[in-house]
This record gives sequence, C-alpha cells and structure tokens, in this order.
Amino acid sequence: MNLKTYGHATLSFDNGDKPILITDPWLVGSSYWRSWWLQHYPNQSELDYLKTTENIFISHEHWDHAHFPSLKKLFLKKKIFIPSFNSKKLRDSLLDYNFDVTELVPNKWYKFDKLKVMIITTYSEDSIMLFVYKNYLILNNNDAKPSKRMIKRILNFKDDNKLKLLILQSYSPASIVNSFRDINQNVISMKNKIDYVNYIKNICKILKADYFLPFASHAIFSRPDSEWANSHKVTNEDLNKDWNIDTKLLKSYTSLNLDNETTENNIMNFNLSKKMNLLANTEFNENLNYDYKLSDLNHFSNITKPVRFFLALIYPRGLYFKFSKNFYTFNFFRNSFSKSKKKPSHYFEIPVKTFCESSMYFNFTDVGAAFLLKIIVKNKINIFQTYLLFLFLSYSEKGYFSNFKMFFNLFGLVKIHFFPKKIQYL
Repeated sequence: MNLKTYGHATLSFDNGDKPILITDPWLVGSSYWRSWWLQHYPNQSELDYLKTTENIFISHEHWDHAHFPSLKKLFLKKKIFIPSFNSKKLRDSLLDYNFDVTELVPNKWYKFDKLKVMIITTYSEDSIMLFVYKNYLILNNNDAKPSKRMIKRILNFKDDNKLKLLILQSYSPASIVNSFRDINQNVISMKNKIDYVNYIKNICKILKADYFLPFASHAIFSRPDSEWANSHKVTNEDLNKDWNIDTKLLKSYTSLNLDNETTENNIMNFNLSKKMNLLANTEFNENLNYDYKLSDLNHFSNITKPVRFFLALIYPRGLYFKFSKNFYTFNFFRNSFSKSKKKPSHYFEIPVKTFCESSMYFNFTDVGAAFLLKIIVKNKINIFQTYLLFLFLSYSEKGYFSNFKMFFNLFGLVKIHFFPKKIQYL
C-alpha cells in the first residue's frame, strides 16, 4: 500500500493500478477569488491516474478542500464521501451538481479494500480522518485542531493497537491572524511562523509520531491584494530549521510505501500555473472597477440577520467598512448599510466585488482565509470584537441560528470538542 500527497490537501492511497481513495482534491485552477494557487500542480500523467479512483473523501467545505472546479473536471461521476455534519451546506452544494454523495457517520469504521477509515467531526465542522492499514495509523487532521482530549483518545487508540503513526496537518496561518493592521497599516500579528512550527512539533511529540508529512499548506497567494500573505507562510525550510524531535520530517509530495517503509520524492522544481499572474491580476482589476449599489452591499444582512442582536451588543455603533475609497457603516439594529462621511479608527477594508459575492452566497467568513481582508484596529478590544464577529457569522452561514434544532446542535459541537468519544477498533 502506497500513500502520496498532491496539490494542496490531496492524499492518495493505492494498492495496485489505481487509487483506492483520495481526499480533498484541489488539483487544477485557483481558489478563493483567484487569490490561492497551488505551489505545485500535478502533471497530466498524475491527473489521469488520480481520476481513475472511484472514491473521493471531502473533509469540510472550505474551497481549498471542497474544490468544485477540480471535482467537476475530474470526478463528476465518482462517489463523494463527506462527514455527516449538522449543516447540510456542503452536501446540498454537491447535490446541486448531481454528485453521488454519501454522508459518513462519525466515529464509525468503514472499509475500502484493505484500508479502514473513520471520520471524526470537530466543533468547527471540519473533520479528522483516521486511516488504518496493517500496523499503520495515518492521522489526517486537515485544518482541524483536535482538542487535548481528542489527542489523548488518538494516543490511546494508537498505543492500545501498537500502531505506527504518520500525521498530516495544515501548519500555515490561513485565517485572519495576520490580517490586523494599525491605523498606519503596520501588521499586528497574532501568530508567527514559530508558533505554527511549535504546534506541529507538540502534536508529534505527544502522539509519538513516526512521521510527519507537510500538508494542506501548499498555496501561493497571487493577487496584488493578497501577495502580502506569502511572507507569513510556513515553508518546508521553516520546518526543517527548527525540527529537533524524534518524529521524521518528510518532504512535501513524498510517496511512502506502508509495507516496507520506503519513501520516494523526485520533485526537483515546483510546477506553477502559467496563467496565475494574468488571472489573479484580472480578478483584482475587476474589483477596482466594480460598479455596485447599496442594495448589493446589503446582501450581508442575510448572514447577520439571525445574529444581529448579539452583534449589536458587540458593535453598538455599527461596523465600518472601506470599499475602494468610500466608507460605509453597517448598523446591526437596522441590519443595513449607510454611507459614512468620516474615517473611522476601526474598519474592515475589503474588495467590494468579493464582499458582494461572498455575502450573496453566505461565504463572507472565507474572505479572511483568502487574505483579501485587512482589519484596521485601534486597540485590543477591536481584535476581540473581530474574533467574536467571525465566530457568530461562521455559525450563522452554516444555518445554526436558523431554527431551534440547529441552535441546540451547537451544544453538541461543544460536547464533541470537550468530551470526544473513545475510538473503538474495527
């Protein structure tokens, strides 16, 4: 049995002529409004091989994992497996394109050829994937940050069954942690590179992992308004520089044979997209020249409406936005925008076309991950307000405030985080 990573967060298992299954295939094109591009694209031979698989696993709905251009181009008639989340946003989006979708029950083992698979959902509606083959446990954390209790459950399972362990985990700041700026546009960083390296090292040490394979952190940020994020990326060089633990650090895109523990990596140079700069710049310029009306901005109210009273307490005077050269105020009590004549000390600066599109399709919180958002703050209180805003809006976008049943399910997510189930062996 061989495993290998491709693109950004695609993990492939094969035991012969074609992959048994692959995960989160972003293999062509870009993501997040032409902001994200792969640092290394699979060649045509690899694409032809990967698309022969019958089974696609998607961990969560973020675009760099549920990448619809790749799914539609390569896997339209394949079986798509997703976790059974409370929110059906990902499922419904896949069904709209006539994909064959199966929801997997969390904490239950499934068998694919000689591979055993379990999905564990997290409080953020991400998922952890466990794969067992012979005496190997492959832990694919994706973007999930397992709680201390969950890590202990995984450790107990690994030790009880005397399994070797390979961990795959994202390790770059794909969030708003480096999007804060002071009034002079100086970066206020919440986390730096060493924080992410230490996080990975700590998980590897606690779980006594045999291998760590860099994963889900393999994008280039190419738009003129997101290029700044490249300086915050954690690279293989950053990992190597301070890797002083027993876990063996593999190179990105390494193939590991789980039967004899041999590795292979023949990549000398990264394969970049030839259209990256052209298309990224085109999308950026379309934002500069975008003709919008107040009614276009007010699509945002569809996301905020279910939680507007909570947000009104956080922002009693409203939240300010800067679109191009104009400032607007969003009043949560009235749930609408109005033009502002003054320059505020705390505001969100965001491309207006991206804002309108993300609001219309309930993806506003993805703008932070896209690195297209700059948050101007006056003090630490503004940073705290921002985190609360994104917390409420992320659950609102998933429908958790749409009815009492979904709201009640929020408490189930808290339970998942603090009181995870014991991992039973198949």
